[in-house]
Amino acid sequence: MNIFKRAYCRTYQGIFRIAMKVLNFRIPEVHHSLNDIPSLWEMNHCKHPLIVSDTIIINLNPVQNFLTELKSKNISFDTYIDIKPDPSFESIERLYQFYNEHNCDCILAIGGGSVIDASKALGCKTLKPEKTLDHFKGVLKVGKDIPYFIAVPTTAGTGSETTVASVVTNEKTNDKFAINDGHLIPQVAVLDDALLENLPPKIIATTGMDAFTHAIEAYIGHSGTKLTDDYATKAMKAIKDHLYDFYLDSHNDIARKNMLEASFNAGVAFTRAYVGYVHALAHSIGGVYHMPHGLCIAILLPYVLEAYGKNAYKKLAEVSDLLELKEKTESEEIKAKAVISWIKEMNQKMNIPSSFEGKIQDKDLEFLASHSAKEGNPLYPVPKEFNKEELKEIIRKANK
Repeated sequence: MNIFKRAYCRTYQGIFRIAMKVLNFRIPEVHHSLNDIPSLWEMNHCKHPLIVSDTIIINLNPVQNFLTELKSKNISFDTYIDIKPDPSFESIERLYQFYNEHNCDCILAIGGGSVIDASKALGCKTLKPEKTLDHFKGVLKVGKDIPYFIAVPTTAGTGSETTVASVVTNEKTNDKFAINDGHLIPQVAVLDDALLENLPPKIIATTGMDAFTHAIEAYIGHSGTKLTDDYATKAMKAIKDHLYDFYLDSHNDIARKNMLEASFNAGVAFTRAYVGYVHALAHSIGGVYHMPHGLCIAILLPYVLEAYGKNAYKKLAEVSDLLELKEKTESEEIKAKAVISWIKEMNQKMNIPSSFEGKIQDKDLEFLASHSAKEGNPLYPVPKEFNKEELKEIIRKANK
């Protein structure tokens, strides 16, 4: 990237860093049981909640018990479970129509990142029903709070229960993008680990690495603060200590609870310090090839960190010290490379592919790189800015 574009990016990021101190995004109130939700609705004058979920989550025993309890208390609610991965404009339009037709006045999302993101996008539609989701694309386009919103994550990875972001896909253009606004942060996050007891190992692995990526991108970027660094380091340490145990056994209570908390902490960090090119590339590749977000993230992470090179050595060396990967007396370069090696080893241990294995076609490189550059530049405060050609090279390496 040329010097003038780089200067523009850094200036833009500096302004946003100052703005973040003024905006002072809320951290959701944390509860640990679905049973707390009825009293929260009552306190916040919710008359007819919409419960957004999917066909798998809605049938989990804890969720069914919760719904039975609501009925026994004669609490009026409706459920909507037609949420698929990577929520599309069309699916969110249907969700909004359901919300409107059933006279709902607040939102409870029980699910993974797609369910929570779809619920945030629903909130956008309730504010401006005449607008398409393109209207909200980018930063600070929502403008006011969406209806009272409780998020209950059922994976330990996306952190969507505490973030400003809703990732949606325009199915007509394959444009996968983020809506970023502090008004999308849920008022409450319910971290009920009983909902994660039977997660498949593949989901545990990829969402866990997504959480780690949230934390490490927030930590090595240029917009970190003491608050975000504290949350990011807590998340990274917990993930290093507990992700693999959780992967091996989802009934491991200690690992499960710690991973759910780590995901939340990573979400708090990156929603204030932002992510980087790992996410920019994952959004573009996931949108075009309809690959799960966590899988794209896990594959791309080591390649992007390697591409940052010496620009990221100092911060990555600090991560190495935190995770106790090398002796503290080693050089920054050796410690930084140890972090990348650990990530590769974790992916291998959890059966995550080391590359996209040739699935990405050359004809798509221009679009993928352009889309990633547009998302990342100038917003993301990365250790090193990449232009389109550099992003293409990262994709090529990750595709071998």
